[in-house]
Amino acid sequence: MRVLITGANGFIGQNLQLFLKEKDIEIDKYTLENKPSELEQKLKDADFIVHLAGVNRPQTKEEFFSGNTDLTKNIVDLLNKNNLKTPLIFSSSIQAALDNDYGKSKRLAEDYILENYKNGIVFRLHNVFGKGCRPNYNSVVATFCDNLAHGKPISIDDPERVLELIYIDDICKTFLNLIEGKTKPEKPYNYVSPVKKIKLAKLAELLESFSHDIHSIKVPETGDPFIKKLFSTYISYCNLKDLIFNPKENIDERGLFSELVHTENSGQFSVSTSKPGITRGNHYHHTKIEKFIVIKGEATISMRKVGEEKVHEFKVSGDKIEIVTIPVGYTHNIKNTGKDEMILLIWCNEIFDNNNPDTFYEEV
Repeated sequence: MRVLITGANGFIGQNLQLFLKEKDIEIDKYTLENKPSELEQKLKDADFIVHLAGVNRPQTKEEFFSGNTDLTKNIVDLLNKNNLKTPLIFSSSIQAALDNDYGKSKRLAEDYILENYKNGIVFRLHNVFGKGCRPNYNSVVATFCDNLAHGKPISIDDPERVLELIYIDDICKTFLNLIEGKTKPEKPYNYVSPVKKIKLAKLAELLESFSHDIHSIKVPETGDPFIKKLFSTYISYCNLKDLIFNPKENIDERGLFSELVHTENSGQFSVSTSKPGITRGNHYHHTKIEKFIVIKGEATISMRKVGEEKVHEFKVSGDKIEIVTIPVGYTHNIKNTGKDEMILLIWCNEIFDNNNPDTFYEEV
C-alpha cells in the first residue's frame, strides 16, 4: 500500500510517517519542496491520501483560504478529473465551527470535500500535543514544556481557560486503523478520542511539577493516561544531560542501599548490594509487601510467620531471575551465600515513611 501525505514535514505528518513505516507501508510526500505540477501524479499513484497540509499562521488572512481551502479544492478536482476513488483523510479543526478566518477556511474545505467527493473523511481535530510539536507557535503545551525544560518562566493570561487536548499518538493510531481498514469513518465529521479537558492553570501546575521533580526519584501518576502522555511529552523537550542524575546512596559495611523510584500510588523501587556473608532484614511488616529480585550473585531468602517456628528458605541466584514476594506478617531476611557481591532489586507497595515505617525487628 502507498500512502500519500500532504504536509508530511509538519508535526502530525512526521509522527504519522513513523507509524506507517513501522507497518512497512510505503509513503509518498507532498510538501512545500514539491512543485504543484507533481501533485496530480502523486494522487494517481496513491492507495490512500492523508491531507495534512494547511496554513494556521499566515501573513495575511487571504493565505488561510489559499493554503487551506484552495489546495483542498485542487486535490478533490484532480481526483475527480482522473475518476479516482482513493480514500482521503482531511485534517480539519474544531475551529471550523467558529467564525474566524482560519475556521472559515477549514469549513469551506470540509464542505467542498463532503459535497464533491464521497470517499472524503473529514476529521475535526482538537488541540494536539506530543513530541515534536513546535513551541512558541500554536500549541500552549509545547510552549510551556519547552520553557520549563529550559528554565524559562511561563505566563498564563487566563488561568480558567479550558483546553481540549488530544495526543499525537491517538491521531496516528486512528488514521492508521482507517488506512488498514480496521475501522470505518463517520459522516459528516470524525473526531479523535480521548479528548482531555483541562484548565490552563492545572496544565501549568502539572508541567511545573514535572520540571521540579526531574532531578528526583519521584515520578508522576503515570497510571493516569493523560498524565502519562503529558509527562512523556515534557520529557521529550528536556536536554538529554538534564535526564541524568545520581540518587542518594546509603553505604555502610554491609554494602549499598539506594531508593531509585518513588511513584504517586504504586510504591517505590530500590536497589541494594550485599557483601559475601552479609544478612539483611530480620523484620516483618503489617501492610507493606515487598518483592525481591536477585540480579547478581547467590542468596538465601528466609521467612517465618510471626508466632510460628517453621522457617521457609528459598535459594535464589542472578543466573535465573525469580521474583519472591514477601507476605505481611512474615519476618524475613536475605543472606548473600555466594563469593561475590549480591545485587538485589526491591519493590514495595508503599513509599517508606520515617514516621510510620511499618518495619518491626524480629530474628527469623
